[in-house]
Amino acid sequence: MATRQKHKKAEIRPATLKSLLVKGVVFTVIAACIVVVLEKKRIFVEDSMNNHVEWKWDWYYRMQEYGIPIDVLFVGNSHLLTGLDPYVFTSRTGLNCFLLGASGVGVADLYYTIEEAVKVRKPKVIVLETYAINDDEPLKLEKGKLNDEINSFRARRNAGLKIKSTPALFNYHNWPIAWCETFRNHNYIFTKPEQLWRNIKGEGPVRRVRNDLYLGQFARFSEGLSERTLERYAKEGAPVDGNAYAISKSSARYTEKIAELCRENGIRLVFLTVPMWRGHVKDYDVWRDRLDDCIGGLSPYWLDLQAAQMTDAGLAGFYTPEAFQDTYSANQHLTNYGMALTADIFAQYLCRVMPGLPDRRDDPRWIGNMPGFPKKGV
Repeated sequence: MATRQKHKKAEIRPATLKSLLVKGVVFTVIAACIVVVLEKKRIFVEDSMNNHVEWKWDWYYRMQEYGIPIDVLFVGNSHLLTGLDPYVFTSRTGLNCFLLGASGVGVADLYYTIEEAVKVRKPKVIVLETYAINDDEPLKLEKGKLNDEINSFRARRNAGLKIKSTPALFNYHNWPIAWCETFRNHNYIFTKPEQLWRNIKGEGPVRRVRNDLYLGQFARFSEGLSERTLERYAKEGAPVDGNAYAISKSSARYTEKIAELCRENGIRLVFLTVPMWRGHVKDYDVWRDRLDDCIGGLSPYWLDLQAAQMTDAGLAGFYTPEAFQDTYSANQHLTNYGMALTADIFAQYLCRVMPGLPDRRDDPRWIGNMPGFPKKGV
């Protein structure tokens, strides 16, 4: 009896560190294989049929394929993308331009956008819209902001640069959801079972490809400020306090990095502030001074249309309520009219401060590449 118990004890061997490591590796490999299969089968693919950020990168790379140079690259978040009409700018100047960026992102994300863009096609001028220079810290972003960063990150094409930017933009526990749709969208099992089933059957969403000339704009608003909203401004005052404006250490650092990247590549950097309604920001001079402390030494070129339309009666006459999105919320964009107006004003500004930029409107190749744009003087 005692001998049998001895044998039983001998059979129960404690797990060694080596065996635990082997089991861990095997489990990891199996899990990785399952994720790879799910990614290849696009089981948890999200609906990006009308993803404007992906369209932007698609067409930016197409410009390279078609041999079309980029003279002016505009970079920013939604304030820029809904703030300037690139078709108007191009038709006014004869300069090939493009808008890159994504809604909701800060200047840290835009640095990596510019880094990839310059490797694809080196522009003569980069225009950075200043609303992205704010108090965001990319590693501390809340869920809503994180989704914007992931959308921008996902749309970029250069795998090496994406790997490099990952630890700068995301905390380590967010790396899997930044890179992998299976991790990002596993909640579809409960929230979107119908789409998940369509994906399993191979009937999931297919991204729509734009074959019309696309320069990156995101026109969203056609209706200007209503009488009701203007009454709120009159009764309640400005919804935004310039004293609350702050620039994070991260934003300041990445703005400097953008300026340094431009210097290294012989690119001229211009700052542009797309305006909100002149009654939208209280004590804007405080906001402007803080922004000037950050960018004043980085470039001699800054067109601040927020300050200009508040102090220049002539310019204010153009920036009528029709130019601004009908909202009293903190974040206000431009209407289609406002986008065209800003493009026209910035075109005049850039041609004045940089008269040596090429005017391609008499170039037959430009006319062929840019159908629908007028010749010089037309």
